[in-house]
Amino acid sequence: MQFIRQCFGMSKKVPQRIVDPHHHFYTPSVEAGPGGHSGFLRKLGAPDYPPEDYVKDKAALNIVKSVHVEALPDDGVAEAAWVASLIKEGRAPTVKAIVGKVDLAAPDAAQKLEALVKTSDLVRGVRYIIDYDGPFGEDNGTHPEVSRHGKDYLRGPEASDFERGFALLKKHGLSYDLQCAPAQLPAAAALLARHPDIPVVLDHAGKVRKLDGSEGDAAKIEAWRVGVTALAKLPHVRVKLSMLGFLVPGWTDDAAKEEIVVGLVKELLGLFGPSRCMFASNWHGSGASSNADYCDECQPTMTELYERFQGWCDGPLGLDAEAQALVFAGTAEAFYRI
Repeated sequence: MQFIRQCFGMSKKVPQRIVDPHHHFYTPSVEAGPGGHSGFLRKLGAPDYPPEDYVKDKAALNIVKSVHVEALPDDGVAEAAWVASLIKEGRAPTVKAIVGKVDLAAPDAAQKLEALVKTSDLVRGVRYIIDYDGPFGEDNGTHPEVSRHGKDYLRGPEASDFERGFALLKKHGLSYDLQCAPAQLPAAAALLARHPDIPVVLDHAGKVRKLDGSEGDAAKIEAWRVGVTALAKLPHVRVKLSMLGFLVPGWTDDAAKEEIVVGLVKELLGLFGPSRCMFASNWHGSGASSNADYCDECQPTMTELYERFQGWCDGPLGLDAEAQALVFAGTAEAFYRI
């Protein structure tokens, strides 16, 4: 009841200034399109989401800068070059940094990194999605991207290859967006501890999956907690507070579920502090995809998400103005150097 009293009836405020550190553009309908999305992403059935749609979707928000994060392209270098061209053409006015895709375990990782950084001086980092929680297609947290190879880059035989590629990021001054399953977090922490000079941000709050308030939540949360606590001990690691509907499907339409989400966000803020946390939209077309990765059918707008984030900060999270300036903008600006 205390949570409901804190949140119910809050004015629909939005943050005064936002740096959105995670969103996507893609056009899989374009055959052999310049963004490299006409293969795998088209097979997944993804609709087009061009930059003009992002401009419309953010219209009610003061997003002063943003970061484009790779969106499962078939060719990460081509995608980065395409995003750079969108910026030059004035079609992506908020984008000030690019996070590209390189398979760091691949034999040609060094060459791909060299090519990636040449696409634009706005390239700031790399993401290669590595969520592995068992064979893809079962009821687990393994990401479709991992179905391309079916390997666990953090705990499997390929971990040494991945680390060899990961270490190359330092040479180029690049950060790494870590997206993995909760069970992989301890292995990720061990890897990152060996490379303290490579800045890392944990995507999507660590991706504990499909909590619903039932007895089964406890074991999931404890496994996630062990992992994020290990990462929080590493001063070069940050965390994105995003895609929270993947953690708790339906939270936008259910106060009890929203309370679970806020508890997780509060725990992350306690572990990392506001200077290492950043709210992000993860926006790419719809509320169900951006907020929940289709784990629910709720359709909040981007504005409505930020209204909720602001309400939490003013209410149950109790963040002062300085802390809010960090989680909505400052942390992302510092991490991505924009």
